Amino acid sequence: MKKNYFTRVLAILLALCMSASFSVTALAVSERWESSTSRDEYNNICIDFAEVQVVLPSDWGGKVQMNISTDSVSFYHIASRDAWTDALGYENGGHLFTICYTEEEDYTNLPDYMVIGRTLEGTYYAWFPTDVQAYTDDLTISNEYTSLYNDLDWIKANITLTIDVILEEYPEYIFPESSTSYLTESDLSGMTADEVQMAINEIYARHHRKFLKDDVQAYFDAKSWYSGTIEAEDFDVSVMNIYESANINLMVNYLNTHDFSSDGEDDEYILPQSSDTYLTSSDLAGMTADEIQMAINEIYARHHRRFNTASIQEYFDSKSWYTGTINAEDFDVSVLSAIETANISLMLEVKATR
Repeated sequence: MKKNYFTRVLAILLALCMSASFSVTALAVSERWESSTSRDEYNNICIDFAEVQVVLPSDWGGKVQMNISTDSVSFYHIASRDAWTDALGYENGGHLFTICYTEEEDYTNLPDYMVIGRTLEGTYYAWFPTDVQAYTDDLTISNEYTSLYNDLDWIKANITLTIDVILEEYPEYIFPESSTSYLTESDLSGMTADEVQMAINEIYARHHRKFLKDDVQAYFDAKSWYSGTIEAEDFDVSVMNIYESANINLMVNYLNTHDFSSDGEDDEYILPQSSDTYLTSSDLAGMTADEIQMAINEIYARHHRRFNTASIQEYFDSKSWYTGTINAEDFDVSVLSAIETANISLMLEVKATR
């Protein structure tokens, strides 16, 4: 159980951190980063800033330093930083992660960042180093840094916005909270396939992706918050934070497991039944070799595979049900069901005769 403390006195922070064996170096203190520290029932270290809570594993105590500036707070491995500082003659190294606040979209070009949450005024995000920050000339120090670094995925899941954001202030979103909290299947109840797909696109749009379908692009162009700067083929799904990735997976699974035939979605498939019904040669009667190949690709596309041929990729990008997240070279055919595997084999046999 997390506890929220919003005491805005740095002296209390220092006293609490000393009792938790956690040191603090304040470079420049603003009200945003005034905080209090406590231990939860699992002895984890809970640091509560004015609007954000960070939870660190209990064994980080005494190993990590927190440096505060006007718009950010950074966490460093003490031993690595001290060793690098002694070696270089200036303060450097040991960086683990930084939490920032901005009123701009100035973080989207960072190689590794995660949006924590958005307030009415701005955005909190965390970013993580991509270069070596451990002091590698000392194995003990290096191993300790690596142990801390290995906890970062857990920490990402335990950085939360602790203020109540008034979601009604964001009427332009389908799911205002889809980037900051986990959706549930009940949130999707009653939605059409097109609405669920647009909610997926909304997450991509938050990261400035552009869309190939004119109606989808026009939809987001009409939103005051949208800035489409990244072409669809250049979009990198690794920019998604843990909430966004989980919510996309939930919505994709919802699309794959619910019957939307009443919405006319079957019209978007070449062979709507190819993933759940064994095909026969008669189902392929009259189809050309190219059409059969595209029907094979359709099965792969259901499992989110992307395609190296631009015309094929554009074809599936135009489908409301398609979410291409897996590069062709990374696609694993073991995800195919027995029915899908049998249907692909049949289609390959028939295709060879056309």
